[in-house]
Amino acid sequence: MPLSKKNQTNHIRGYIEGYYGKLLSWTERTELVRFLASLQLNTYCYAPKEDPQHRLRWREHHNPQWHEAFRKLSEAAECSSVALVAGIAPGLDFNFQSGSDFDCLLNKTQQYINSGATGILLLWDDIDDVFTADISISEGTAHARTVNQLSEAIYQPVWTVPRVYADEIENNNNYLEDFFNELQSQHTVLLCGKAIVASKVQHSDLQRLSRAANNTIESSAELKHRTVVWDNFYANDYCPRRLFIGPWTGRDEVSDYLINPTGMPHTDNLILDITASTHTSANDKSAWQDALTRHGVPDAFLAIAPYFLSPCFGDTIAQEKIDSAPFGVTSDKAIDQAIDQAIEDCLWKWKSPLAREWYPFIMSLKHDLALVQGTLPIDRILKTQTSCLSRHLLKNF
Repeated sequence: MPLSKKNQTNHIRGYIEGYYGKLLSWTERTELVRFLASLQLNTYCYAPKEDPQHRLRWREHHNPQWHEAFRKLSEAAECSSVALVAGIAPGLDFNFQSGSDFDCLLNKTQQYINSGATGILLLWDDIDDVFTADISISEGTAHARTVNQLSEAIYQPVWTVPRVYADEIENNNNYLEDFFNELQSQHTVLLCGKAIVASKVQHSDLQRLSRAANNTIESSAELKHRTVVWDNFYANDYCPRRLFIGPWTGRDEVSDYLINPTGMPHTDNLILDITASTHTSANDKSAWQDALTRHGVPDAFLAIAPYFLSPCFGDTIAQEKIDSAPFGVTSDKAIDQAIDQAIEDCLWKWKSPLAREWYPFIMSLKHDLALVQGTLPIDRILKTQTSCLSRHLLKNF
């Protein structure tokens, strides 16, 4: 069963700029919007953690140049039939007793709408679970009530992310129960599922979080709110030395989703293509390989692709059994040689914007394999690794 309500046939599918460590240019955002349209995806959500006025200094207004750039992006989105949702994340220090804080939030929201935003996203994610507001209501109630109040002031529903947006986050003080009991039904909620980085997302995962059907998990039960999956399958801001580029699997029940990827525009185009094509394909592997080919990834990459397929998911056992042979070392010399040659080909013979984005990850793989094989010389260890890791690696050399 789809994760959106039955009477909502226009699926929400697209891209959320919601990661740490990267900030796209306006040109890159415009190109992504157009690429979304080419894939028949329909939503771009602006919520970059690295924009100081989005989160850290949310009370500050963007300057006129920013709003002019956003307006041009909104025009490109409208021409492409892509919804442009603007996010605000006031949760770090929002004063729920202060009318001036709500006025600031409202004024900023209205500026986004005046600059072309077709939707507003209010985010309460990634904040401490210590609620210190000197008010008689709970944190969950306060967050949801602020969403309701903002919606009433701007005369339209609001999108929101609760503080507890995945099962692995502690639901202290009945946060979710209070949040969803207070939140009016017209709003859209973004959730991850069992884990922040989930191996699969099912309807029951969203039901558990939203406490649908009075905590009774039934496959036929509808969700009270339209629920969009915030999907971190490809995100690497928590592990920037790694890259995940495999098939988008475990999402058969997902109808509404926003992909939160890497902030590397050419890589993100490929990721969007992979998600759009594998989601509707009966053969994930074939659709995935076709997407790689469309984006100019050489056949040589397939030999090293297993190192880049998927993350260590938060809803699976992280500690795998360690065999006697180090991970990545095979007993077949021919296979090892083929992998080494594939790395060399991808590093030195593949020339494209996508190749330049992947260069540090492929080079890191080369170093890592040499480390576990014991073939990386001391001087290269010192040159390529941080000083603390070099000392650790050379301790028993």
